[in-house]
Amino acid sequence: MASQAQNIYDDPGFFSAYSTLPRSQGGLESAPEWPVLEAMITKVLTQQPGHEAKDDKRLTGQSVLDLGCGYGWFSRWARSRGASKIRATDISTKMIERAKEFERIRDNNQCDIMFERANLEELTFGHGDDRGTYDLVYSSLTFHYIEDLSRLLGEIRAALKQGGNLVFSVEHPICSAPIIPGPDWKTLQEGDAEHKVWPLNSYSEEGWRYTSWLGVKGVKKYHRTVETYVSLLLENGFVLTGLKDWVPSTESVSEHPEWAQERHRPYFLLISAKTL
Repeated sequence: MASQAQNIYDDPGFFSAYSTLPRSQGGLESAPEWPVLEAMITKVLTQQPGHEAKDDKRLTGQSVLDLGCGYGWFSRWARSRGASKIRATDISTKMIERAKEFERIRDNNQCDIMFERANLEELTFGHGDDRGTYDLVYSSLTFHYIEDLSRLLGEIRAALKQGGNLVFSVEHPICSAPIIPGPDWKTLQEGDAEHKVWPLNSYSEEGWRYTSWLGVKGVKKYHRTVETYVSLLLENGFVLTGLKDWVPSTESVSEHPEWAQERHRPYFLLISAKTL
């Protein structure tokens, strides 16, 4: 039986609060981890035989699957880079509706993006027209909501062409691990100086974590270790091609001093892998 997925994004209060986040309003350029993800995508594409990646049309002729698409920022970026087929899914009806609103102002000469509501705990790609169809599968900050990630990775493997690529980001396990005390910065006093520390605990205890986010209690995330993410990829027929413990750069901190403490521990885990 498929796991019961939580659809917190269709809660009106949560969706309203989420809409105020910089990445919701400004898209990929407002997501601090995006430059690294974009570089990972460019790298895996340039390694494909016979593919000449150009900055403006690096996805020319490619088929793309966007899992947990949200407002559709990545899907529209992929289209602007030449992708010829794009399928984008999200569990949230409100997210899909917002993504489709952006489509009403698109250039009619661009390809359609097939936006659809879907539960990734149940979605299958191993049969029908989607089998062996996609060159690139992308997912941003979605897999940490999935309990049976092994099943999903197997489905993604079936959907990808031979040599196809998967690029995804998740909340870093160091961030998702803490239970008691919970995931929040603590302050240590040393003389007259204060130091911010992250309460890492329960790292090896995988499973659901419940937290409050954007004013909503009981938001569920599934904690798993970095080792487990990598092992699940290998077990499902992928080869690891990239792994980044993302922290803001010193240049970014100069522009955003409020990010300074984020350099004390990685905030995102970014991974790229390809099929054999």
